[in-house]
Amino acid sequence: MPDFLQTSPLYQLSDVRRNKAMLPTDRGVYGFYFGIAPGIAPIDGAFCRGKLSLLYIGTAGADLARRGTLRNRLGQNHLGGNERRSTICLTLASLLPDVAGPSVLRIEKGKAKFHTSPQGAARLRNWMDENIYACWITDPRPAEAEQDLVKSYRTPLNIDFSTHPFSPTLSELRNNRRATARALTA
Repeated sequence: MPDFLQTSPLYQLSDVRRNKAMLPTDRGVYGFYFGIAPGIAPIDGAFCRGKLSLLYIGTAGADLARRGTLRNRLGQNHLGGNERRSTICLTLASLLPDVAGPSVLRIEKGKAKFHTSPQGAARLRNWMDENIYACWITDPRPAEAEQDLVKSYRTPLNIDFSTHPFSPTLSELRNNRRATARALTA
């Protein structure tokens, strides 16, 4: 696979939101470049393209038993700004609590689900639109590609497969956000 993270066009998330048809309807891997680091996330040592820093790599369709696509993952889950459907939204809400507001715990079909309030999700979407740029490539086995790329680029906002020293801190911040939501609901 060519290293799309270094060569593919970058699209500001606000542009992707306005034209979701630009997203492929295939499995794949994507990268998120940030113009501003979210909260305390480090950008030192991150791969950069101009003034943008690669901080997160994700997949669409990693579960080969289900038919996930880049259009669904990026266009619906991530652009929605809600931590229930998006790992990067949970991460950003944990790093930017003043933007996202508190998490809300709801029980859905017997399982605890964490949500961002509608107002917090809107503020988080606006922050993402202004500060994140995306690139992607289709790949029939995105999980394998993601694992290799996360290890190679050492992206600080990834936890799975990550060797970045910020990963334990990020994991703790995300767990604290969930624990706070549980405490507020009890």
